[in-house]
Amino acid sequence: MISRDLSALPKRDVYRILSSLVIPRPIAWVTTVDDVGRVNLAPFSSFMGIFGPPMVAFTAGRRRDGSLKDTHRNLKANGQAVVHLADLPLLEPLHASGAEADPEVSEVARLGLATLPSLQVAPPRLADAPVALECRLNRELDLGPASTLILLDVVVAHAAERIWSAEFDCADASLWTPVVRLASVVGPNYGALGETFRLGPSELP
Repeated sequence: MISRDLSALPKRDVYRILSSLVIPRPIAWVTTVDDVGRVNLAPFSSFMGIFGPPMVAFTAGRRRDGSLKDTHRNLKANGQAVVHLADLPLLEPLHASGAEADPEVSEVARLGLATLPSLQVAPPRLADAPVALECRLNRELDLGPASTLILLDVVVAHAAERIWSAEFDCADASLWTPVVRLASVVGPNYGALGETFRLGPSELP
C-alpha cells in the first residue's frame, strides 16, 4: 500500500494525487449570463449531486491572476445557472470550453453551440446536452483564498427523451454515455460510462 501525508505536500501534489484517486468525477457544464446578457460556459469536475433537497454543488477556483472566474462572478451578480451533463459526442466542445478566455468572449458562440430558453432562469440551456438542470444560487462556502464551494438549488430538470426510461420515469444510465473526469497526471484525462449492472435490493439499512 502506497501512503502519502497530504498535509505535508504542496497543493499541486495534493491535487494530482487526490484527483487520481477520487474517480470517476461527473462534470458540471455550466451556463451563466453576465450583466449585459453574454452567455458564459465552463466545465467543473469537482461536482456532486445532493439528494435531500434537490441541489448540486461544485467547487470554483480562481483565474491565474487571482480574480473570480466568469461563472462565479455571474452567479454572484444574478444567482442563476444551468448545469448540464454531457455525453461522449459532446466531449470535444466540453473540453474546449475550459480554456481561459476574456470575460467578453462567449464560449457558446465561439464553439457554435445551439441553445434553448430555460423555463425559470435567465441562462439558456444547451440544446444538444442530454441533461440540463436549471438552478438558483443557494449559498457559497469559502474554502480558502483560491477556492469556493457553490451550492445551487435545482428548480427544473430537463432530460433528453433518448435517455429516459418510461418504465421507471427517470433517466436510464444504460441509454447514454456520460462523460467523466479522470486523473490529471499528463493532461486532462476523460472517460465515459460503459457497462452498467443492476442488482437486487440490498439487505443493509
